[in-house]
Amino acid sequence: MNFRRIEWIFLIAFIALDIFLIGAYYNQNGVEMERNASGSKTTTSALRSLKDDQITYPANLSTKEDDGYYLASPNDDYLASRIAQLGQNKAEYSRTDKKLSVILDKKVKVKSPEQPQKTIDELKDNPKIVIEGKQYQYNANFSNKTEIIYTQMVYGKQVDSDQGFLKFNLSHGYVTGYSQAYLQDIEILREKKTTISQKRALVWLYQYNKLPANSKVRWGTLGYTKLLSVNGSTVYIPTWNFSVKTGGTTVYRRINAFNGAVMD
Repeated sequence: MNFRRIEWIFLIAFIALDIFLIGAYYNQNGVEMERNASGSKTTTSALRSLKDDQITYPANLSTKEDDGYYLASPNDDYLASRIAQLGQNKAEYSRTDKKLSVILDKKVKVKSPEQPQKTIDELKDNPKIVIEGKQYQYNANFSNKTEIIYTQMVYGKQVDSDQGFLKFNLSHGYVTGYSQAYLQDIEILREKKTTISQKRALVWLYQYNKLPANSKVRWGTLGYTKLLSVNGSTVYIPTWNFSVKTGGTTVYRRINAFNGAVMD
């Protein structure tokens, strides 16, 4: 085992300990509510309380536990090094935020306005148009009429952060260009760990007072989210990400999928 990997293992061990201690401090009441028979709220009663507070959520919340890793990816300029493969398409790269912006040399007409991703899938997978395009998957949750969003897939899960997106721009029925960020040279820092379920994550969000009354939980997905940047790399962990609509505003709430701590 090389020194760099040993260094990472110790770093992640300290991070995990810090997260555990912080989570234990803030979540003590939530844990007791589930375990203490004298005043507890079981998952079933918590979901009943959600309804009492007029908080709606998807009917098919999963109780299945999943798994994931602590991952690290270098903060390098990989996309900049591959621009030449894009040919005549106009590309600009920002070294500050590690993002690539491309204007297509020839606009592409969308075949089906109702399902523009079918046209864009062909563009995405063409290496002369998109760098590493096959590593991304269509994300309906964040797409709209003018922006079609794809997210990078890592070990079977999407990257739920700005560091792993591919955003295509639509104008008057044509694809005009896109912006992109990409994680490469991804390294597993620790062995696979079990995550909490979608239902448990939602219940804990409620118990931490992160779901206001009269709100609607639109969806919840499990993906990799940035934890911190250190030593020229960024560390990612599995996170439950929920879209919550309250009034006319949509907010996103995140729960550490390993220990249930809220991530602001």
